[in-house]
Formats: sequence, structure tokens, C-alpha cells
Amino acid sequence: ISISSLAIPINKNEKMLRSPISPLSDASKHKHPNDDLTSSSRPNGSSLLPSISSSKKHKGEIQSQPHPGDFNKAIHVSSENVLLCNKPQSQTEPWSPLSSTPRDCRRTKLVFDDMPRNADYFMQEAKRKKHKADAMVEKFGKALNYAEAALSFIECGNAMEQGPMESKSPYTMYSETVELIRYAVRLKTHSGPNATPEDKQLAALCYRCLALLYWRMFRLKRDHAVKYSKALIEYFKNSSKAAQNPSPWGASGKSTGTPSPMSPSPSPVSSVGSQGSTGAPSPSPIISIPQRIHQMAANHVSITNSILHSYDYWEMADNLAKENRDFFNDLDALMGPITLHSSMEHLVQYTQQGLHWVRNSAHLS
Repeated sequence: ISISSLAIPINKNEKMLRSPISPLSDASKHKHPNDDLTSSSRPNGSSLLPSISSSKKHKGEIQSQPHPGDFNKAIHVSSENVLLCNKPQSQTEPWSPLSSTPRDCRRTKLVFDDMPRNADYFMQEAKRKKHKADAMVEKFGKALNYAEAALSFIECGNAMEQGPMESKSPYTMYSETVELIRYAVRLKTHSGPNATPEDKQLAALCYRCLALLYWRMFRLKRDHAVKYSKALIEYFKNSSKAAQNPSPWGASGKSTGTPSPMSPSPSPVSSVGSQGSTGAPSPSPIISIPQRIHQMAANHVSITNSILHSYDYWEMADNLAKENRDFFNDLDALMGPITLHSSMEHLVQYTQQGLHWVRNSAHLS
């Protein structure tokens, strides 16, 4: 074998054994246009298979050559490929934490229209969706459409807060929306052995809406609740003082045996007489309070009760979300977690996205 006959394959091997990271390599010409990362950070290990097989083939050819420099290059390339193949499996997983793609191909992200609308527009949308739900017979689809109609009612109430309508107040709109959502939840049970994951996901989304609606209703009436609370505290404080210091005169104007400041103890005669005749008034189970105080107490209970409802529904939603971790983890990652302090806009978009996934999962049009 002449030296000239060895020149061509040696040059070819040198050309093939260039580092895949080198910008002068011919392999870089065939790289994907979006692949700007090095070979060690590629997400798919299958793209590395052609380079590994070619390096093994050329390594066998080079071992028969007497040039130590080429042999060292072959060892270097093969060792790089072995390290790439031994990368942790988590980097090649299609659903790595760095990936923002939902787990299910059907879980697509909605495109939301952020154009400002007035309350009348959302009211018409809500009525249209509600009439559509009224005409349905299948319970799950009916409940789903009622929930979507409730979101438009929420948007209507939120628009009222920006520019209130004369006919209704935002508080009234939210209160009526609460009743609609509660009716939607009762249509399809989410407990028991026959409950599907879609039933639980729909119920959890509805409970989130109820929790935030009740919390928002309290925030709208918070100033009234503070005034009622101060008035009631003042009234009961004064009434308790009056009960602790009763008048020394009975209803008939006679002494009830209460000791006078000049006498260290009551007279035995007066004590017996007071016990036998007029006596101290016995405590009555009925306490008469002014009508104004009664109305304040009723309004205060109605407002503060919203807080209790809010926390109750939030806990119920949490329990259902734990049974559907993948669904709500993906929803939180895509839309951002929802809290009791989230805005009405965030609540609507978060719930719309979740209802869209539930609809697709249940194969509803």
C-alpha cells in the first residue's frame, strides 16, 4: 500500500472526526435552524444516534492507521458521544420542567380578547349563554354552559364597578351569579363512585368562583360592616353596664332591699319583704332591643357571613384540586395561580381556560 493511497481516507477521517461543536464542521451545515444549543443540551437523544454510529465506524478504520494523532481524535470524539448518551433521562423527557407545553395536546391555550367592553355587552352575552344552557337536556353540558354564562355575569358585575348601571349594583349582580353557579353545581354530582374527573374539575372551578365572589361581595360592603360593628359594640357595651347596675327602686317605686350608702347591710325586714312581694326581677329569656339595633345586627350578619362562605368554598375547591393535581398544576402554570385576592379579570380568564379543557376532555362541542 503506497503512502499516496492512504492520504485520501486519512483526510476523510479527519474531516469526519471534527468536533460537532466546531463551527467549521460540515455537520453544522445540516443543523436545524432553531438548534442554537450545543449537542450536550439537545432535548432529544435520537438526534445524536447518527453521529454515534459514524464515530464507531470511523474509529474502527482509524485503529488500523499508524498515526497516533488521529487515534487520539477518535478517542476524544467517541468519549464525547458516550457522555452525551449518558446524560440524565430528565433532560430528554418531553415534559421537563423547562417545557411550557401542556401535558395533553388537547389542552390548548385560549386567546383572550382584552378589548374593554361595557356592562350591557356582557349582560347580553350572559343571557345568550344562559338561554343555551336552558335548552340543553344533558346535565353535564347544561352545568358547563351555566358556568360559562356565570363568567359573563361576573364580567358584567366587574364592568358595573367601573361604571355602575342605574338598574343594578355590582353587589346584586354578584349575588345573583352566586345562585346561578350553585345551581350549576347541583345539576351534576361530583362525589361518589360514578363521578368522573371532569365532574370534579368542573365543581372545583365553580367553587373557586364562589369563593372569590363571596369575598368580593364582602369587600363591596366592608365599610357598612365596619359602621354596623361599631354601633353594635357600643350598644351592647352600654346595655351590659345597665344590667350590672340595676336601679335600687323596683317597678312600683318601692325599695327592693338594696343597701343604701349609709347602711352596711340591708334591713332584715326589708329583705324579707322584698323577697315576698316585689323582689328582684328574674332574668327573662326575651330581651327587647330597639328596632334600629335589630336591623343593624341583621345587616352585619349578612355581610360578614360572606367571609365564612368564601373560606368554606375555597377549602372545598382545594380538596377537589388535590384529586386532580395534573389538571390544576398545568392550569396554574399556564394562567398563574389564583388566590382569594385575585382580580375578577384573572378569575374569569383562569376559569374560562379550565372550562375549555374540561369541554375538550368531555368531547363536548
